[in-house]
Amino acid sequence: MKTVLLPVKDFRNAKQRLSPALAPDLRRGLARAMLEDVLNALSRSRLADRVVIFTAADEVIRMAGAFGFDAAIETSVAGHSAAVNHMVLQLSATASRILAIAADLPKLLARDIDFVLDAASEPITLIPSRDGTGTNGVVLIPPGRITMEYGEASFSRHISKAAAAGQRCGVLHVPGIAFDIDTPEDLRAFRDDPRKDSETWRCLLGLR
Repeated sequence: MKTVLLPVKDFRNAKQRLSPALAPDLRRGLARAMLEDVLNALSRSRLADRVVIFTAADEVIRMAGAFGFDAAIETSVAGHSAAVNHMVLQLSATASRILAIAADLPKLLARDIDFVLDAASEPITLIPSRDGTGTNGVVLIPPGRITMEYGEASFSRHISKAAAAGQRCGVLHVPGIAFDIDTPEDLRAFRDDPRKDSETWRCLLGLR
């Protein structure tokens, strides 16, 4: 079973790095819009057999339910790395491959999801952020697995972890997964080159 894992923070705590550019209520609205774009893309995927949203937020659970996706309740919130590592263990028993992606990908399309689910061939396949330093997605083919450790320079860290574990590791460059909005610079880049049919763009238009 090809499974997509999507850990999602409570919107109240989302996008702290955008504080210099957006007030708290605007950050919440932007995080909600980006999640809507990701959920829309997942709903159109041909190859994802199961989508699991891992969250402690009631609003996110309701959004996932509207698409018919499964929601796993995060009872102890300990960050993105802990969320992915916990759920990969839970899902590995039934999944033929697991794609874990971020929830802030306003340019994500269904074809991006289908491409990586089909193209990943190594036990571990990393999908870097557009600057090449972060990790915006990972495909694991059980029993292939490493302990994910997101944050600054996570891409090179994950490459090193795979090598240390003796696991073959591939890399896929996928623009729709690589582009996230975390910083004011990312926000400017999206405004300069938006996906105009996205909820994220409609949200940003409302801020002008």
